[in-house]
This record gives sequence, structure tokens and C-alpha cells, in this order.
Amino acid sequence: MLKTIAPLALVVTLGACAQSPNSEQTTRFDGNPLTFHNDAVVTRQVSEQTAALAENGRQLVRASTGKGAALGAALGCGIGLVSAGNISGCARSAATGAVTGAVRGRLAGEKDVTRRVEIASPNALVRNIRQANDQLDHIEVSLPTLLAAQDAELDALAIAIAAGTISQTQHDKRIAQIAADRAALAEALTLSATQAELAAQNLRDAAAQGQTGLEWHISAASQLARETTSARSSITLL
Repeated sequence: MLKTIAPLALVVTLGACAQSPNSEQTTRFDGNPLTFHNDAVVTRQVSEQTAALAENGRQLVRASTGKGAALGAALGCGIGLVSAGNISGCARSAATGAVTGAVRGRLAGEKDVTRRVEIASPNALVRNIRQANDQLDHIEVSLPTLLAAQDAELDALAIAIAAGTISQTQHDKRIAQIAADRAALAEALTLSATQAELAAQNLRDAAAQGQTGLEWHISAASQLARETTSARSSITLL
């Protein structure tokens, strides 16, 4: 994937120039080559990217089920094609209690029924897969930078607490914040990977029910799930 976001290391590096050390006892290790007061900015950027990826994942799941519940209900009534404005009373009634899994509903009716039913929405799938890949591109650049900065800070905190230049409370508070930030990012990426895999499975089901032309979409959704899982695996929880 093309990496389009500028490395966030620059943000951290520039941040180091903006803060001068105190003459008294400092709250950071004096020998640390980086300062981390911009860490919240970097963390927020990565958090926004993972949140956007999760939203793309939700959109992808919806697109992979297409007309979902309405189709499942309509097929149960023997209807070959349903649009948003063309649902029979039977389909409308049945759809009321339908869930996303309705896409799995079996085709019913005579064997000579040849009318095609679009279970998934290919155009929406392409759009959401591309958007998700763009977000993942950003994350694959910014996440390693953030994790490296956090690792450097963890090392500096260990040295600072040993040297007595920060209090135990300061040390523990910062460690807890880094741990919470990492856990949140890991959870968001896990959710996104699960959504991508669910979308791929929905598309396999649609293909099994007769919808054609989904090979690329299935492959792309599966790849998105794998690459998101890989990004998640780079995060070591504390």
C-alpha cells in the first residue's frame, strides 16, 4: 500500500524543541533524547485513524449484506427481485423481525426461476474497501512511530524512577496512560479485522446463493482482515 501520511516522528522531534528543562528536579529523565509532551497529539491522530477504519468496517459489513433483511424476507415469499420501493406486504411483514443474518436465507420457488437477486452491493463494497485500505495505509505509517516513541518513553521512565528524578505516582500514572492507549488501539484494530472477515464471509454466502462477480471483493476483504490483524499484532500490551 502507498504510504501517504508524513511520518509522525517529526511531530515528536519538533515537540522536543518547544520545552526547556526545569532547573529544579524535573519530571522527565534529563538524558532522554526525546520529550513526550506531544505524545497525546500523536496518540489522538492514531486513534482517529483507527476509529475511521472501524467505521469503514461497519460500512463494509452493511454493504456485504446489501438489501439484507428485506431480501431474506422477500425470498421467503418467493419474490425474485426486491428494491427499496418494491417490497410486497409479505416481504415487508417478514422483514420486520429479520436480522443481518437474513442474507443467508435460502432461495425459494420454482426451479425455473432465473431472475437474479443482488444480495451484496458491489459498488458500495469497492468504495468502502478502498477507504478502509487508505486508512490502514495511514495506520501502518503512524502506528510504528507512536509505538517507538512510547517504548522510548517507557525506557526513560524506568531510568528516571531509578534515578529519583520523578515520583512513583508520576511514573505509575504515565505507565497506566500508555497501557490504556495501547489497549484502546488494539481493541479498535481487532474490531476492524473482525468486521472485514465478517464482510468476506457474507460475500462468500452471497456467492454461494448465486450472486456472481464477487471474487475480487471477497479477496480484498480477506486481505484487509489479514493486514489489519498484522497491524494489531505489532502492539504489545502492558
